[in-house]
Amino acid sequence: MSKLAIQIESSLPEKIVLPVEIRKLLDWLENIGMVKDFDGNLMGSLPGTHDRKTEVEFYAEHDTHLWWCFDGADINEKEISERVFIFARTGCDGSSAAFWLGEDGVQRIVHIGSGSGSDMICVLASEPIDFIKLLAIGYEEICWGEEYENSPSNSAEMNRDFKEWVKESFNVSVPSKGSELIQSPAVMWDLESRDPFCRWLSKLNEHNF
Repeated sequence: MSKLAIQIESSLPEKIVLPVEIRKLLDWLENIGMVKDFDGNLMGSLPGTHDRKTEVEFYAEHDTHLWWCFDGADINEKEISERVFIFARTGCDGSSAAFWLGEDGVQRIVHIGSGSGSDMICVLASEPIDFIKLLAIGYEEICWGEEYENSPSNSAEMNRDFKEWVKESFNVSVPSKGSELIQSPAVMWDLESRDPFCRWLSKLNEHNF
C-alpha cells in the first residue's frame, strides 16, 4: 500500500474505511510519481500537463470541521468528526470531497463546496468507482455541478493516461458528462433537496442554512 494511502487510512475516524478502489488509485499515483511530500504531509494529483488534467489533489485532512456550512449555528462537532473525513480537494476555490458515514450506516463520497466559490453540497458517489469515473471524464475541476450537464470541451485530451487506467483497471466505461452519474446536485441552503448529505447537514444546522 502507498505511503499516501497509509497516511489517509491512519487518519480516518474509527467507523470510516478507505475503499479498496480509492486505495488502488492512490497506489497507482504513487507508482507513477504523482505523490509529493510537503514536510511530511503527502499529496497526490492526477497525471497530465498543467492545462490537460483534472485539478484534484488527494491528502489526509486532519481538521474536518465544516464551519463554513453552518451560519454560526451551535453544531455537534463530534458528530461531524466521526462521520465526515475530507480526503481530496476538488477545486481551486477550496471545495472538497469527503467520505461520509450516513445515518443509515452506509459510507458514501460527498462534495463540500467552499461557500466562497462552489456551493455544491451533495453525494458524489454511493460507490467509489463512480467517483473515480467522474474524475476521469475530464473536467478541470469537479466542484461545479452546473457543468455536469455538458461534456468537457477538451475531454479528448484531458486525463488521457488516467482514463485508460480506469477503464483497464476496473473494466468500466467512462461517461461523457457528469449528469450520467449525478443528476441535479444539491447546493447549500437547498431546503427542498432530497440529497441525503445535504439534508443531514441541514438537520445539524439550527438555522437550516
